[in-house]
Formats: sequence, C-alpha cells, structure tokens
Amino acid sequence: MKIIPVVLLLCVVICSCRQGGCEQDTAVAGDAKAVAEDSGPGPVEPDAALDVSKDSTVQPLAERELAKYVNPLIGTDGSGNAIPGPSLPHGMVKLSPDCIVEKPAIDAYEYGCQRMEGFSHTHLEGPGGSGYGYSEIMLMPVVGTQRIDERSFDSAFDHASETVEAGFYSVTLDDFGVVAKLTATHRCGVHRYQFPATDEGYIVLDLGHTRGRNDDGRIEVVDEVTLEGFAVYAMHPVLQFLSPHLPYDVGVRTIYYAMQFDRPWAELVLWTAAGDVGEAPAEGQGAGAGLRFDLAEGGEVEVRVAISFVSVEQARVNLEKETAELTFEQVRQQALDAWNSVLNRVQVEASEQFKEVFYTGLYHSLLQPVDYSEYGKFWTGFDGEGVVIESNEMAYYSDDWCAWDTFRTSHPLQILLEPERAADKVASYLLMYQQGGWLPKCPWQATGYSRVMIGNHINCFITDSMQKGVQGIDAELAWEAVFKHATEDDLTGIPDGALGFGNYGTLPNYLKLGYVPFEDDNLQAVSLTLEFAYNDWCGAVLAQSLGKTDQADYLLERAGNYQNHWDESSGFMRPRMKNGTWLEPFDPVANDVGFCEADAWIYTWFVPQDPGGLIELFGGYDPFVDTLDQFFEGGHYDPTNQPDFHVSWLYSYAGAPAKTQGVVRELVAKEFTPTPNGLPGNDDAGSTSAWMVFAALGLYPVAPGAPYYVLNSPTVDEAVLQLGQGEKLRLFRIVAQGQSAENHYIQEAFLNGQPLHRPWLYHHEITAGGKLIFELGPDPSSWGALEESAPPSLWLPK
Repeated sequence: MKIIPVVLLLCVVICSCRQGGCEQDTAVAGDAKAVAEDSGPGPVEPDAALDVSKDSTVQPLAERELAKYVNPLIGTDGSGNAIPGPSLPHGMVKLSPDCIVEKPAIDAYEYGCQRMEGFSHTHLEGPGGSGYGYSEIMLMPVVGTQRIDERSFDSAFDHASETVEAGFYSVTLDDFGVVAKLTATHRCGVHRYQFPATDEGYIVLDLGHTRGRNDDGRIEVVDEVTLEGFAVYAMHPVLQFLSPHLPYDVGVRTIYYAMQFDRPWAELVLWTAAGDVGEAPAEGQGAGAGLRFDLAEGGEVEVRVAISFVSVEQARVNLEKETAELTFEQVRQQALDAWNSVLNRVQVEASEQFKEVFYTGLYHSLLQPVDYSEYGKFWTGFDGEGVVIESNEMAYYSDDWCAWDTFRTSHPLQILLEPERAADKVASYLLMYQQGGWLPKCPWQATGYSRVMIGNHINCFITDSMQKGVQGIDAELAWEAVFKHATEDDLTGIPDGALGFGNYGTLPNYLKLGYVPFEDDNLQAVSLTLEFAYNDWCGAVLAQSLGKTDQADYLLERAGNYQNHWDESSGFMRPRMKNGTWLEPFDPVANDVGFCEADAWIYTWFVPQDPGGLIELFGGYDPFVDTLDQFFEGGHYDPTNQPDFHVSWLYSYAGAPAKTQGVVRELVAKEFTPTPNGLPGNDDAGSTSAWMVFAALGLYPVAPGAPYYVLNSPTVDEAVLQLGQGEKLRLFRIVAQGQSAENHYIQEAFLNGQPLHRPWLYHHEITAGGKLIFELGPDPSSWGALEESAPPSLWLPK
C-alpha cells in the first residue's frame, strides 16, 4: 500500500456452483472417484508421525535453530520499509533505529541513510504512507556537551558495524565512539550503551521525536535512576487532507513510560520546545532530557524502558514483570526463543540462501497486528476519546495497517499458522465496531478511525476466520457488523471526489447503481466497485453459514456487480459516469484514473470471488489465458503492490495451472533475495512477505473468505507445517520431489498416498494433517488442467 495524496477531496448472480462453486462435498467426492479410477503409481505410505486417526497422538517435531536465518535488514533498502530492530512476535515494543532520511521518506530507517538519529520504541513493519506517526519515545547516546546545548544528537554510522538478528540490534555510532545494543520484551525496550572514556557522556531522551506530531509530554524524576512520564502524539496519514471534516482529536495517542537506568546519573538537563527547563518536571511539546554519566574510564550504561497505553502505573508494572532480575543477555535469549518457537511452526528444507529469504519473510509476516493487552487490561480509542478496558484473558490487537493489504496474505497465513490468535483478533475488531459504530479499515492504536484505504476488508478476515473453523467468535455480532457495512455508509463531511478514502461502509451510489461512478472518486471508482463486490460475496458466505438465506442471496447477487465495469470493446474494466456512459478518453495503462494505486491492466483481474465469471466475460479459457500472458509478458504485473497479488494463480481457473507454476517460480526467484533490497515494494504489515511464504510452500488463498488454497509448485524441497496445539496438533508435510530451478512443473500430485487431480485444497484437508507430494519435472504437464478440476468460483458453504 502506498497512501496517495488526495487530489480531489447488473448483471445478476451467476450460478454459485460454477466450476466447483458451492458444491464442496461434490468436488471432493468427484476427486475421490477419480482417485479410485486412477491407475497411476502405487500409494505413498504416510509418515507414522502424521497419523491422524482418532486414537493417535501427534508429537511436535524437534525444535530447530531457525531464528538464525532471519535477516531483518532484508527490505530496508528501497521501498520495503522493513524495520531492523528487535521485537517479539506481535510485540508492542518495536525498538528500532531511526535515521535522517530524505523527505518525504516513509519509514524511520533506510539502508542508504548515513546518520543515525536514535532508537525509538514504536514502529510499523513496511508502512506505505508518510506522516503516519510512530517512531516515539526515542533514546540516543551522545558524547559532548555542545551536542546537548545545540540539541544535535545524530551520528554517522557504518553498516559494517551493524549486527542485526531476530530480537537484537547493535551498531557503532562513529561520531561518539559508542556501541549501542538493543533487545526487547513484549512491552519493554532494553538498551545497552558502551561508552568510551569521557566526562561528557550523555543519554538523551527525546519525547518530541516522531514521524507524526508531538503535542505534549512530561518528564518526571522519580529518583536518581528512574524517569517516568508520558507523551502525546498525533498520527495523520490521510487525515491532514480530511481534518476540516473530522473531529480534532482523531489520530491522537498518549504513550506512558517508565525508564530505569542501571546507575545514577551525574547531571540532568531538561528542556521543551520552548527552551531549557530549570528543574523537573519538563512539560510540553518537545520535552527532552540529557542525562550525563561519570564515564572517565568508559563503561556501559543500561536503560530499560517500558511503555504503556494505560497509565504510568501500568508502565511500571510492565517494567517489573518483564525485566526484573533479568540480564540483558537473558532478555535477548528470551526474544530469540520466542522467535524460534513460532518459526518452528514451519520447518523447511531448502538451500541455506533460500532459508534466509523464507524465514525472514515468515518473521516479517508475524510482526503485526500488535497485541496491545497489558496484563489484564488494554486501551482502545475507537470511541474517539479512549478508554481502558479490563480484558481478562482477551488479547487486544490493533496496528493491522491496513486490511486492504493484510486480508490477502497476512491474515490467512496467521489463521493457518497461529489459529489461537484469530478469535481475539476478530473480537478486537468487533469491539472497535461496538465502540465507534464501524469496523475499521486500518486498525491503529489512536483515537477515532484512520479512514485509510478502501473497501470493507475486515469483513473478509472475519468471514475467512469463521469458514476456517476459528472458534469463540460472536457470530451474530459479526453478522451485524458485516451487514451494516454492506448496506450503510458514513460520509459525514466527506467531499465528492474523495469518497473512497473518506467513507466507512458501502457507498450510496454503489447500492443504487450497482457501481461507483467516476464522479464519486476520480482516483479509484472502479477499484471501489470491484472490492465492494468481493466484500459482498464474503458477506454472502457469512450469511449462508448462519442460515440467513435471503441476505445471502441478496449479497451474492451484488457480488456480480464487477460486471458493470466490463467494457467488452476494450477487454478491460473501465470507469463509468453517473449517467452510465464510459469515461472518455480511456487508457488502460493510466495509473490512478479510477484504479487505486494501479491501472486497468492490474484491476481488471480483481474478481477473486468469481474467476469463472471473469473467464466468461473474456469469452472463455483461451482468450483469458492469452490476455494473462500479455499481462505478465508485457510488464503489466506489479510485484510491489497488493491488487494483483493473486493474479498468478488465475491461470489455474482456466485450465492452465502449469502457467501458474512457471510465473510464481519466476517471481519468487526474481523479487525475493537475501539482500537489503530483496523485498519488492512496501511490506505493509508483512503482507508482501506473507505472499512469498505462501508461494514458497505451494499454497495460495486467492479468495480469503472461502476455505481453500490454489496450488503451485513449492520453491522449497520439503516443508512441515505444525498446525494447532496440544491434542489438536497436526503435521502437514509438503514434499516437492525433484525440485530445482529447472524442475518446477507439477507432473503428478498425491494427497495422503492417493492421486490428487485438482490444483487446489480445502483448508480442512491441510489442518487435518497428512502429506502432499508433488512430483516435479522440467516441462509443463496437463496435471490439474481438466475443467472439472478448476478451483471454485462464487463458493458458498453448504
């Protein structure tokens, strides 16, 4: 996602059983019949460890040291915007270096930067828009009184001095001769600074530093080793354009902190943006402190910083619970252990180089959303003011940033690998709905709604979770929220021409006309229609599963609204005016003319709910495949952005799964490398990295909301997915026999020892445990190409 500056503030239902459609049981039964008639190779015996019979107990695999393959510098060069500093999976603290980067730089660290500003405690993984905030509560070691007097804290550094690992970061600050080392717990950052011999060694606390705006702050001296206080920040990715129409307090957050040093300071200097402060507390914008230490013989100073969104008192609790009596090395080891534990949910066999790519991608994909619960309570701000809620056992998740990105890959991957978190994520988003009346588009930890990006894609995550068996979701509340978004809208004060970024729910003209006219949103009208139609199908799936057949029929009919933008004369989706005429002139390669961050070449394929219907619009398999070929061969595919993430797998719906296999293999090899620029485009809360993880495993969720994956040939030799926990633990093994750069076409496939003829699997076929074997060769084959083998379109639960 790249947040664009705002320039200007039916076809009826197609048979839901097309190409397998809603007939889940029939599709499986049909494949079983084919298996019975197949006279191919003899069955492959399943591993004993994968036995999932009723009386069996599945044992977890021996844990490997997989965190050693994580290279957090991947994605820090170019537009990846990855963060290199330490964090735990879904950790609240993301303690990472901030650099002086060229305007309008998006993130706080870019590999090409040459001067370090400091180390702050809040970051986003791979954000796609500037002015979003974060990079808050910054510390920086400094040598020299003049630097303090001039408020000049930055230093040159060299990448050769960096050590970057899962849960640890270190760098030498050349201007000061200081070695900085960082590690983290879930809610605390732990800093260790090795100073040279000096009587001018300082540690600076800068509350004014942020990628957003600092409005207030307080630094209070508790004792000779402890500082406490808070800082107030404003986050405004698109709100700077909409602020005249929105409450002032939208996007505001208060971060409380408790900070403890391992030795007393010798001198304390305080200031605010207004000037020096004679004595504590320092209060106001730009509050800061310089703490001088006696370092005549050099030495280390250690600082532990807990943050909280609840209170200073809670920050103290977080500090005590997570760092008391632990050494720096023990905290670092705990972080490493946490990453090893979650990374071991996927054990792959591959080259050492690709393991670095794979496990770094898996690491990136598990950084967000963030668990903001704080030992039985959490703060949330979707009521516009903010409230602390007693959470009991619930984990509160936010910082999804944004669902437009994450519904496609990040959430499906986490549902598969971390199902124990999914119910609390859904509960968190439903709580946001209860607080403010709408599901979020882009959950953040601030007051009000961010109103970033388009569509109702939290609906799709909710539906996807429920269809994949996640338990503990309030189904009726979920339906209430989803149906409200499908039938109502909030356009208070939002000007025409910018409705897509400003709205919540579904735009009135879409409900009235069956499409979003160009006048409503010049940048992304077609995209809005296509995404609303996909959202409608997700709503139909949820309604059908809850027995609400009338609503399911209504929304399923609307899921065909994508056809209202089909221009047969050009062969593209095309903007339409309110009077029904086509936008003139029309150029399918014109970016942002009715298409969100894309053009007609890219968005024409965004019908993930009904590829079969899209194929019919093209006139059948051959013209569809021919146009897909032109799309890829003509350089129209954009690997850096989300709208066409799924397109490589559309060949499999048109009888050409071998082309999916070839395209996906080429993209993984070309776009993902173990280098700082080895991540294409913004990582957007790990969504780009999660795309790579799915592609490498040979599974892809083309239409989240339906519990199936389209298959491709894996990039790894073998993978074992450890799914579920305890008695529900199951192992699913994927074997790519003969896999190599040359051998990437599927010749045959076997599921649990039986031939598999369809190029897709249901979610339950994976989570039940078992073995999927691909036999690969150098040439395309006809495997999975039969029309009856195509993945479902307009899938509905029975």
